[in-house]
Amino acid sequence: MLHTPIWVYDIQRHHIYWANRSALGLWEASSLAELQSRDFSADMAAAIDLLLQRYLGDFQQGRSYNEWWTISPKGVRKQVYLRLSGVQIAGRLMMMTEAVIDADTLYQESSLATGDTLACLFDNQGRLESGNHHFDLCFGNVVTELTQVFSGCDEAFYRRLSHLDEVVSEGECRTLKGMRWFQYQFRHIQQGARILLTMRDITDRKLEELEHRHMAWHDSLTGLLNRYGLMKSLEAYCGLGGRFALVFMDLDNFKLVNDNYGHKAGDRLLERVAGRLKQICPRDVELARLGGDEFTALVPLSQSSERAQEVADLMLSQMSKPLQLSGVPEVTIGGSIGIAIYPDDADDGDNLITRADMAMYQAKQMGRLRWQRFTPSMQQSLHRKLTLKQFLAKAIGRGELSLRYQPQVDVAQGKLIGFEALLRWHNPVLGQVSPGEFIPLAEDMGLIREIGSWVLSTALAQMGEWQRQWQLRVPVSVNLSGFQLSSSLPELVAQQLEEYGVDASLLTLELTETVLMLDMKGCIEILDALSEQGIKIAIDDFGTGYSSLAYLNRLPIDTIKLDRSFVVGLNLPVIRATVAMATSLGLGILAEGVEDAHELAALRAQGCHVFQGFLFSTPMTAQEVAAAGFGIQCKMGHYPLVTA
Repeated sequence: MLHTPIWVYDIQRHHIYWANRSALGLWEASSLAELQSRDFSADMAAAIDLLLQRYLGDFQQGRSYNEWWTISPKGVRKQVYLRLSGVQIAGRLMMMTEAVIDADTLYQESSLATGDTLACLFDNQGRLESGNHHFDLCFGNVVTELTQVFSGCDEAFYRRLSHLDEVVSEGECRTLKGMRWFQYQFRHIQQGARILLTMRDITDRKLEELEHRHMAWHDSLTGLLNRYGLMKSLEAYCGLGGRFALVFMDLDNFKLVNDNYGHKAGDRLLERVAGRLKQICPRDVELARLGGDEFTALVPLSQSSERAQEVADLMLSQMSKPLQLSGVPEVTIGGSIGIAIYPDDADDGDNLITRADMAMYQAKQMGRLRWQRFTPSMQQSLHRKLTLKQFLAKAIGRGELSLRYQPQVDVAQGKLIGFEALLRWHNPVLGQVSPGEFIPLAEDMGLIREIGSWVLSTALAQMGEWQRQWQLRVPVSVNLSGFQLSSSLPELVAQQLEEYGVDASLLTLELTETVLMLDMKGCIEILDALSEQGIKIAIDDFGTGYSSLAYLNRLPIDTIKLDRSFVVGLNLPVIRATVAMATSLGLGILAEGVEDAHELAALRAQGCHVFQGFLFSTPMTAQEVAAAGFGIQCKMGHYPLVTA
């Protein structure tokens, strides 16, 4: 026996011709004869009758429909999903109706159509003739014209409907329950030149679509526009052709909070910054968070650009005020702002962001907590960057990269303990390019892995060559980029050590404190695997990451390299505390960037005795290292290479 209710409806005579047993229950019928005796024309709206007549013509052409219907047998209201098709019985075409009422199918089909179907009939002038019960419930007696439920019914619409015979559209109109979204299906009725309209409420689906759009366009943390949303707004602004400014702000000390107190504290700070910006910016200014600690404001302008500067001043004034976060001491972060104006500085959104970004970096270099307007001279900086990228992409293949080796000296023991391999780039056109300039570009371009791999293999090859030619085991330190830290690194290094015949104990790998803090768990596993081979680990630029010192106990670290910024400023309390901490943990400490004798004396007074810097030697070529007998002679004395 079929459990799906099925019945055959005689559209011409307005009664049910046949029904299975399941359909009797759906229709609250005591028997098939009782159901067949019902006259459905009595309570049927003219619009529904006309719709069924139209279906009959469609069935003749082989069409079928899936629709939600609401029926009320004996006053019991039921909502069912129907499959409607034509069937030839007793010499005429009738409507075969299958009611899908099982839960699984209802769940699947609910995405296609939900709610009650509203049906109404209009004359060819757009005047309402009749509507079904659901139409009356939705609109009452307010609607008299088609324009009240569908705003797009102009002359072009009527021509299109008469030509196509059927038009499907979506739109929004006011109902007794407020503004609602509908799917409209218009059918042109040739007889009497009328318009049959069925409407299905799709408000829930539309709201869901709008929510998804909001999520796609907006930053989930702050509620501001995200990068995608900003690009869409820029596209719209550029299309309007008016002048507007992009105010680009980067927080100055966000990293300090993030590294010292964790990402949750960083997130709270970003939320607080966004809240302040919303409070102080005019309502016509669109705010966005590009990611990280970068915020932008789209500022409509008149002929003057002063309004952008006023908004920038407002933003900076908020960033100079202390922020109180739960569980975190009061912090003041500050900010740097760049301003670029459309169409003065750029003719599209991408270039506007680039130039505002350039102006922001200029502001940082000029002292922070200030704004800087983009100037054409900054374009020269951009051109320089693009030129560097073009040449850098081919630098390895053209043999333009080289290594220099800077001695590391233990003054207390009067000996040279090793060298740091430093990367250099000399281009025939550009000349000598500073690592501080090209290393960030290599990271942006995704070249840093390739360059880092070249540095490591070149240094190991040189160590192997020194060992074969001079029978000397020369310790060398090599810097690693965070992009090189992967689970495959320990095996790769082991293979290269074997290939070049270098003992693992001679190699020190240096990583910055910031890189270590990005993925502590992953770093521990990788560095443990390297340390187990006998490779030494050093932390470079120590003290610049503002991170917790607790991680020193969790990592297999051998040496801490005190950053030059502490050496130059002779920040004695920090130096003293760092030396004491390193000593208590059994770690070596090396001060880098030592250039003056008074710096050396002050550092030694604090207990630091291993140094690297111009006071002892500039970086040397491999040939110069060998020619000097693997030792250095300077005004501070003679320091021969002594290895264990």
